[in-house]
Amino acid sequence: MRQISLISLAFFLLAWTLPAAAEDTQGAVTVVEQLTNSVLKVLRANEGKPITPTVKKDVADIVLPHMDFTTMSQYVMAQYWRQMSPAQQQRFVVLFKDLLVRTYSNSLNHYHGQTVKITGSQQISQNPPVAQVNMVIRQNGGGPDVPVIYALLYTNNSWRIYNTYIDGVSMVLNYRQSFGQIAASRGIPALLQEMQTKDGAGGKAAAAA
Repeated sequence: MRQISLISLAFFLLAWTLPAAAEDTQGAVTVVEQLTNSVLKVLRANEGKPITPTVKKDVADIVLPHMDFTTMSQYVMAQYWRQMSPAQQQRFVVLFKDLLVRTYSNSLNHYHGQTVKITGSQQISQNPPVAQVNMVIRQNGGGPDVPVIYALLYTNNSWRIYNTYIDGVSMVLNYRQSFGQIAASRGIPALLQEMQTKDGAGGKAAAAA
């Protein structure tokens, strides 16, 4: 859970010192920069106050358009994605999005003035266009820096985040292991039902969609 919280918190942190970035990754760096600066404005306005549903919604409205939930879902489910019907795939994407929204929203409570520095970027592949943006989270009180990597895919004329690594641990692989165990032992319908149950009202809305 600490890793997931740090991964989530990495979406919401601040204080930019940008290195020179290659032209083919500058767009990805700009996405991460603008995303973080926008969230910074919200966090600073509410620093020291309880995180309200309004604050969570404001942050979600900033972050969600920059995340590729379909690609993320495909990587999370791996071989099981091909075994799912189109309806199951659509349902999974909605439920997984709701799960990440709750996780990221709750991680806002872990913000205590940490700062972030972008340390570099590079293009991983050209077909499809994939870039990574490297940064470190600087802890208050002199704790060790936490390395974070964002993986972004260029699709529909924009760079979108589809994976995050914290201390070398992949968010996608974390979920793949837990979801894969359920799918392998109990089947895909059971996985979707468990996600819906944990999602509560959000899962009910997804099932009705």
